[in-house]
Amino acid sequence: MLARSSRLGLKLLLVLEIAFAGIYLSFTRNLFVIYLASIGFDIAGISLMFVAATLLSSITSMILYKRPSFLVRRVKPKFLVFHACERVFWIPIIFFRDMAGIALFYALINLSSTFLGSFMNMLIYSSFDEEGIRDVTAKRTAAYNITSIIGSLGAIGLLAILPAEIKFMVLFAVGSLIGLLSTLMLLFADMRHLEGAEIPKAVEKPEQMFSISAFFLAFLASGNLLGIFWAPYLMTVLKAPDYVAAAMNFAATISSIAGSLLWAKRSLRTFRIALGMSVLTPLAAFLIPVPAAHVGISAFNGLMGTGASFLGNFLFARYLREFGAIRSSIMMTILGNLAQLLATPFGIFFGQQYLILFASVMLMIIASTGLAFLTIPEVAVVPEHAARTYSLLIYSNSIAGYSYMVETSKETIMLSFRLLALALVIMLLYILYRLIFFLAGGLS
Repeated sequence: MLARSSRLGLKLLLVLEIAFAGIYLSFTRNLFVIYLASIGFDIAGISLMFVAATLLSSITSMILYKRPSFLVRRVKPKFLVFHACERVFWIPIIFFRDMAGIALFYALINLSSTFLGSFMNMLIYSSFDEEGIRDVTAKRTAAYNITSIIGSLGAIGLLAILPAEIKFMVLFAVGSLIGLLSTLMLLFADMRHLEGAEIPKAVEKPEQMFSISAFFLAFLASGNLLGIFWAPYLMTVLKAPDYVAAAMNFAATISSIAGSLLWAKRSLRTFRIALGMSVLTPLAAFLIPVPAAHVGISAFNGLMGTGASFLGNFLFARYLREFGAIRSSIMMTILGNLAQLLATPFGIFFGQQYLILFASVMLMIIASTGLAFLTIPEVAVVPEHAARTYSLLIYSNSIAGYSYMVETSKETIMLSFRLLALALVIMLLYILYRLIFFLAGGLS
């Protein structure tokens, strides 16, 4: 861990990094779907591109988890390269109009984001104690939301005044350059303590990591899924004007800033309120037909969602010694990728079936809440010993089920090969029989 003066300097650099990133993302990633729609891509094509890129990132993050030594050698050069690449690769996208070219660079952006996310988490988790992690997380969240508002207003203004043929070219190029300012902040960060960092051979409490990861994955997936269809539902079913949908995002961002201040110093048990109240968002959004009311619902979701999201981050900070800073860092990246991967197919398969989509979000939040309240001692509604027992039981049963599936899959594959071999032998015998019969007929 760094000295106190070094931690203060690093904290400032990390806040500045995310502040520039808020504007960069408003000019690039946040406009990507609009850009694709403007050049003729339909929902199916966009969803397919997202699934492919997220699948690649998910596989990469899982490989990193199994081979984490990549992250602790030449840390700073690798971190800076991936950080810069994620920003620079937005520029060539604007020169392509075909699926293959755009998908390639978007996949590279997501891949770079996976690496930089792992490095960023490792830098934070390895440099601060639990209190410091909570403080820097809250400050970074608030800084990001503030500059995201500024960036969104700037993006809207440029979209309105620039000619159609160059507007996205300008936005992506300017956004990338602003994004490189956040890379510049990391250039001054001290990362020497990350070189050769010790990687524990095993996680001390795997059942607890499993419970926390399962809870957080279900919650993140619910948020991603709701973000996919809430605005289209508002505009197509409730016939709301587009400025109401924009106001929803604005309200959520403002309330997230307030949420960062509200939840930063709270005890972990207090976060039960945020998690338990989160289920009200999809329920209210489906039951209330007044478009203007959805602005308030979105603000409520931003406030409670920030708290529930902080809970996941803070729990990993609490168990740093048991999980290890490096594996915790990679696991956070894995969960983000898997949550996106799980949510996107719902939009593809269920499209306009909003009842199913809202119900799916509610079930994900209920599952997340149930896991937290029953298996995570810090927020459980049952005694601590019971929570630890439930956590161990779920983990053990999951491992047993996984082992059974793997063994069954192996047996199924082997049986298939044996049947295939038998079929080939029978076919070969039949061919030999016909050949002998033909030769015998010719000799007679």
